[in-house]
Amino acid sequence: MRGKSKKYREEAREEAREVIKLDDELARVLAAREKRWEKRLALVTSRKSCLVTITLCLPVAYRTQVAYEALFHDLCDQFQKILMTNGIRISHEGFMTGEDGPACFLTTDTEASQVKQVCVAAEDSMPGGRMLDIDVMDREGNPIGRSELGLPPRKCFICEEPAAVCVSRKRHSKDELARQIAILTEQAGGLQRSIDR
Repeated sequence: MRGKSKKYREEAREEAREVIKLDDELARVLAAREKRWEKRLALVTSRKSCLVTITLCLPVAYRTQVAYEALFHDLCDQFQKILMTNGIRISHEGFMTGEDGPACFLTTDTEASQVKQVCVAAEDSMPGGRMLDIDVMDREGNPIGRSELGLPPRKCFICEEPAAVCVSRKRHSKDELARQIAILTEQAGGLQRSIDR
């Protein structure tokens, strides 16, 4: 755990130090990510279990809205039912909300690669699943990604190209993003339904 986890932590800290010179809002977002990363490491270390972390895979302007936080909680509930339907027993370790939006933490004794398979299927097929980023760490704290399962990178929810490429190159306008997020939100049941719960 120490090798990869320490490397990721050092990279995150270095990134945070560089950003302090930039925009204050961005620095707060990165600090929230660092806090979330530290919670993840603490949970893996203390529980000695596979850790599932769920966040919103949307621009920060959406992730931090109260309405999207309510929708996030609904989507987390749906996802937990999917895990249980697949025979994966979980312990809910709580929620965290910060400048980077909400996060949900779950632990399980199920093998991380099996859990990741279910997570990928949920992200791709669950109504609203494309709005979730579901990360998995094994009990040693090593991230388990799609590549470890021999799967291609996650696709952009607008054009189906690798999402990381579209994000880094800012391929889509704010209007395109807003239209697609509205569609995904409606597929997930809408914001009002989540707020009314």
